[in-house]
Amino acid sequence: MLACLLAILINGLCAPFVWRLSKGHAGLLLAIVPAACFTWFALQIPEVAGGSAIFESWAWVPVLDVALGLRLDGLALLFALLITGIGSLIVMYSGAYLHGHPQLGRFYAYLLVFMMAMLGLVLADDLIAMFVFWELTSIASYLLISFNHEKPASRRAALQALLITGGGGLALLAGLVLLGIAADTWQFSQLQAELVQAHALFPAIMVLVLIGCFTKSAQFPFHLWLPNAMNAPTPVSAYLHSATMVKAGIYLLARLNPTLGGGLGWSTVLITLGALTALLGAVLAIRQYDLKRMLAYTTVTVLGQLTMLIGTNTSYGLQAFVLYLVAHSFYKGALFMAVGAIDHSTGTRDIRRLGGLFALMPLTGIAVGLAAFSNAGLPPFFGFIAKEFKYAGLIEMGTIGWTVTLVMVVTNALLVAAAGLIFFKTFFGARGSWDAQPHEVGPFMLAGPLLLAVGGFGLGAWNQWPETWLVNTAVQAAASGEVDVKLYLWGGITPALIASALTLGLGTVFYFRADKVRALAGRLGSVWRFSGDLLWDKSLKRVFQFASSVAGLFQHGSLRLHMALMTLVVSISVLGGLLLMKAQPFDGHALSEVSLPGVIGCMLALGGAAGAAFMAGRLALVASLGASGLGLALFFVSINAPDVALTQLMVETLTVVFLAMVLRRMPMVPASGDNGLGTNIWHAGVAVLFGLAVSLLIMTAVSQPLPGDLADWFLANSLPAGYGSNVVNVILVDFRAVDTLGEILVVAIAALAASTLLGAGQVQEQKPQGLPEFGSILLRQGMRPLATILLVVSLAILWRGHNLPGGGFIGGLVAATGFTLMVVTFGRGIQRGLSRIAPTTIIGLGLACAVGAGLFGLVSASAFMTGFWIEPFGLKLGTPLLFDVGVFLTVFGSVMHMVRNLIGRAA
Repeated sequence: MLACLLAILINGLCAPFVWRLSKGHAGLLLAIVPAACFTWFALQIPEVAGGSAIFESWAWVPVLDVALGLRLDGLALLFALLITGIGSLIVMYSGAYLHGHPQLGRFYAYLLVFMMAMLGLVLADDLIAMFVFWELTSIASYLLISFNHEKPASRRAALQALLITGGGGLALLAGLVLLGIAADTWQFSQLQAELVQAHALFPAIMVLVLIGCFTKSAQFPFHLWLPNAMNAPTPVSAYLHSATMVKAGIYLLARLNPTLGGGLGWSTVLITLGALTALLGAVLAIRQYDLKRMLAYTTVTVLGQLTMLIGTNTSYGLQAFVLYLVAHSFYKGALFMAVGAIDHSTGTRDIRRLGGLFALMPLTGIAVGLAAFSNAGLPPFFGFIAKEFKYAGLIEMGTIGWTVTLVMVVTNALLVAAAGLIFFKTFFGARGSWDAQPHEVGPFMLAGPLLLAVGGFGLGAWNQWPETWLVNTAVQAAASGEVDVKLYLWGGITPALIASALTLGLGTVFYFRADKVRALAGRLGSVWRFSGDLLWDKSLKRVFQFASSVAGLFQHGSLRLHMALMTLVVSISVLGGLLLMKAQPFDGHALSEVSLPGVIGCMLALGGAAGAAFMAGRLALVASLGASGLGLALFFVSINAPDVALTQLMVETLTVVFLAMVLRRMPMVPASGDNGLGTNIWHAGVAVLFGLAVSLLIMTAVSQPLPGDLADWFLANSLPAGYGSNVVNVILVDFRAVDTLGEILVVAIAALAASTLLGAGQVQEQKPQGLPEFGSILLRQGMRPLATILLVVSLAILWRGHNLPGGGFIGGLVAATGFTLMVVTFGRGIQRGLSRIAPTTIIGLGLACAVGAGLFGLVSASAFMTGFWIEPFGLKLGTPLLFDVGVFLTVFGSVMHMVRNLIGRAA
């Protein structure tokens, strides 16, 4: 399963390159991977149908008991087949539909990442892992809906979908965390209904989970984003409405139904809001003239009915849920792709301008007809069986079920009328007024609609196969107990059959009286004066106005006031927290011995800080801060922390050089603000309070014992497990190498961003020279050997770092210091002699070395970043050294990149 996820992800990342290499066949080539995944899932059907579930699990965040756990049971298998099977057809269809689009490669990438996210969502057995995929579907759908970003409607629809589903995602996250706490497990497969429903958090869990699912699956009142999402290209609409995104909330409701369902509250909410959503979607669908909008609103109707069916928790109701889920995926995917073909061929989707297309587009007409018949619930299509079981499931509930059944008869009659309008009004009758001469589309655009439409017929006509291999296991996974699954086309004259016949009869009437039905629906809509979209726009506008008014109170333009208020709030929060915790910051055992170097270092640091507070002038300020930093370095030496001292020394050196070069070229700015006695007292008070708060916080932290003798463990295992006697370096490059990898990644990103700002607007001189202050001949002659010595020292520090004070980070800083001194002395031209490799390339090589060092562990079937060691000629070499080299190169390249851009401005 993980291989399928990775294969689809890699396929998506490579999609732009595949498209550039083979624009005409990229869709077919990229569809191979999801088709192969579909084949693999299909091969698992016998095992899963036999009652087994396939598990895979990898440790992700072991400390938090979060694992990338994947589980393939009947429900997950059904969704996986729909996602990969329909996804393969959509990928092929996209190549033909968007042929010639300049950004088609990007579209393929978005679509395949979307597919991977949805597949991971249904396969995830871990609550947190599932949520990660859940949010990834929202992000990917945002990119797909806004693909035509030059259109305001597309941007608005994408933002609306992201805000609604993202807001629901926050509620879902809270619900899942509470669910994990209540159930004392983070795996879906281990949830126990009795334990969860007896917990005091159960009401909050149910409400939060329902909000998350309802926003994702467009239930009332969150339904308005789904019809607007049809502004996306038709392949996106077809995939989003049939097998992904909107079905995510439905999937989670079904997955959690055995745990959260069974109670009156769960069933009441799902049945009420589901039936209301279905009726509302059907009324809005019949009012539309745009084929895609009509299909979008019918999707809202079906999503409401699926939610309602889960809430019934009856035998027939849960069977109808699975049947309707499959039937809808087939006919809705076929209809959307066929409508895209009609739009592609005729240039319009307006049903009032279409007609008589069957003679010109017969294959498309057959696909639409078969899909529309399944949508209408005609025998022997799969949609007919789903409708029969739906009515049977509702009737099982008694009086309430009969009431809901009557509402569903009207709702489904409107769907029958909509299906008739889509097929008969489009393909028969008088010739339409098209924008282009209609013609049959190519095979890639026809394959998807025809296969899905014929599939809906085949599953209904030969329903024994899906009953045994697909429906049964999916129903058992969504049910609280055993359900006897038995599909049939003819079950005799039953109340459900009578309701179906009444639906078809009423739907036929609605079809022939479509204008009057639309007029009636319009009058019903006028009762509510504000549309959902209008209400959304007004609400969003009010939110922005409120945010602007709040921001206006704080964005006053005074940096001093900003810093003072922020520092004051932090200080009060820290001191208040220490008082509440009744912390004891003074512990004599945590204090180091008083030594002369330590006292001198502290005095120098304090004097530098005082000088920065009272001295005028920018360069004097930089010098004062540098002196304070040097004092701290001396203090670190006094407490036997040479690694930290050397790092502090190099950082202070580079900081002084950087600040001096920046400030010396900045224009003189006259003093601003009130420098009176009151202001100075205010600033001094805030500074003293902040210093006190930070000092107490640090003293409290170092006074606390390390948990579980952590320091003793590192000391005991550094040499035997990490083959190094420098415990600090072993921790950084071996035991906690993943943390260090994240840190150097941040360093690289910060350097790239800062160098862009430092070099903005500069003009490269014809003959780069050093800074005029460093133009001394003696200095120029002495700088080369000094830089060479620093480079050699940096390599020595790198090599010995595993056993003696040093390491890649310190070595990189030392080498960067030498390079900086050379550039300051000789100017940017010296770079060409020092290095033929661009700094960005060095950064990339460093990160590649660091990541590559971790891959050796995976190859040896161990965890990522596990050390791998060899002993050539008796010399102990391991991947931690390669990782340290990566740290060295990343730090060195980052400083080089910033200096290169900065020196051009300062020179």
